[in-house]
Amino acid sequence: LYGVMDRRLAGREFFADEISIADFAILGWAWRHERHKVDLAEFPNVERWYEAMMARPAVQRGFAVKLS
Repeated sequence: LYGVMDRRLAGREFFADEISIADFAILGWAWRHERHKVDLAEFPNVERWYEAMMARPAVQRGFAVKLS
């Protein structure tokens, strides 16, 4: 799956060219890449996208919410 994502992100910033609900939906599980035993360095386009998404202030606020 990360390989498919990497190919899709080649030459584009987001999955649907502009940021969309798809990016946020995918981020919801991609942030667990370590648990999936995936090294994002092997997927440079995914790594770039992931770092850009995680740097967004609203995303940081969302991930700061405590899960109960």
